[in-house]
Amino acid sequence: MKKLNKAAWFEQGFNILKTSGAASLTIENLTTKLNKTKGSFYHHFKSRNDYFEKLLEFWEKKQTFDIFEISKQKKTFKGINATLLKLSKENMDPGIEVAIRAWALRDPLARTFQERIDNQRIGFLRGMFSLMTDDPEQVKMISLIRYCLYIGSHQIIPAIDEKIYRKNLDALMEMFETYIEMNKPKEI
Repeated sequence: MKKLNKAAWFEQGFNILKTSGAASLTIENLTTKLNKTKGSFYHHFKSRNDYFEKLLEFWEKKQTFDIFEISKQKKTFKGINATLLKLSKENMDPGIEVAIRAWALRDPLARTFQERIDNQRIGFLRGMFSLMTDDPEQVKMISLIRYCLYIGSHQIIPAIDEKIYRKNLDALMEMFETYIEMNKPKEI
């Protein structure tokens, strides 16, 4: 029988989260779906709570740290934004995003991770938008609106199609640019 690595346990956990929700994320369901024993589970994880924490850490790394580190290689707003959009499309799974947000409504550990991830993502956007404008209030507002569009597009049932999302995002970016231009301090 083939030995599984932790990533396989996490991928199955994400599948269970997306299809059945956090209440179904049990050791028994994981081992049954993977055709493994509970001993195999305990070889990798101390407990169900340990698994939850490592699953959320894995998701956090995949959805924030990796994308941010790669995006930081670009030095311009357009470069960072283009890389962020590309990587978000490649790495984002709206079903997992929705499932973890639902889990975070009921579970303090998931909530802690979700809150930290939201803060990291918004902080990243603030850094990116600060390349467009020096006004911290504009940066704060634009970052929050952009993030709300991103998250909200996955929360709507059914989720917004990628082409429509990109069209809406392009329109929003044009509005941001116009807003920033219109609100630049007047030179005397």
